[in-house]
Amino acid sequence: MAIFGTNEYDFKMIGTTVTVPDADVAKIMYYIDCVCTVIDYNDNNISRYRNYSNWRNMSDDEDRLIFLLALTLSPKELENRVFFNNSALCPDATNQFYEIGQVQNRLMVVQSIVIGGRSRQVKKIMVYKPIWMQRNYIEPMQRLAFRFSPEGQRQEAILRSMACIIS
Repeated sequence: MAIFGTNEYDFKMIGTTVTVPDADVAKIMYYIDCVCTVIDYNDNNISRYRNYSNWRNMSDDEDRLIFLLALTLSPKELENRVFFNNSALCPDATNQFYEIGQVQNRLMVVQSIVIGGRSRQVKKIMVYKPIWMQRNYIEPMQRLAFRFSPEGQRQEAILRSMACIIS
């Protein structure tokens, strides 16, 4: 574990501004992309599930897999280890990535993290404002949980059957 004290560090924010489509699956794919940016996670062709720009190419089964993957990669597993709720460190965006050796302020960063029973190397950290987590994980996961629930499946079947009626 590396501990960064209150000493001043010369640091450079990394990352780029992205546009995430306004769709729950796309937002969760973006969340998964952020997770994979900070930890070494490349199992099971995960790059397909990180490509949030192509969210429309996912089947219903893949949407469900993305939902389950996001449950496995829950913020609860990452908070205060590689994800930090720190608005001051992302002044011009809702989230920001940093190289581990370039963090300022008092943050405790782990060198590895266990996800799915396997140790993963930490590559970077991400700081975020609470609205980022709300928009890109909490709200989309709530809507997807309903979508994949029995009630949500019934409603979706009704909507699909109504859309196929030709008069």
